[in-house]
Amino acid sequence: MYAKLSHRIGSQVRAARHRAGLSQAQVAEAVHVPTLVLSRLERGRLLPSLPTLVDLCGVLRVSVDLLLSGEGLASPAPEGAGP
Repeated sequence: MYAKLSHRIGSQVRAARHRAGLSQAQVAEAVHVPTLVLSRLERGRLLPSLPTLVDLCGVLRVSVDLLLSGEGLASPAPEGAGP
């Protein structure tokens, strides 16, 4: 369950960041985390702390519900589709 949640949040964060036209470095600086941490978060390797999650939502202008739901920003690639 942890892995599924971390991948869902990571995908949503990445999609919101792209939609906002921001780099990982810009978002990481705005939420006061190293770029490596944001990269790991976007790849689903790390769950953000609650304060970081709230800060991410503010910077990316999305709701916590949207990041947790996995709906709206990032949609899974169709089966058999490559990167």
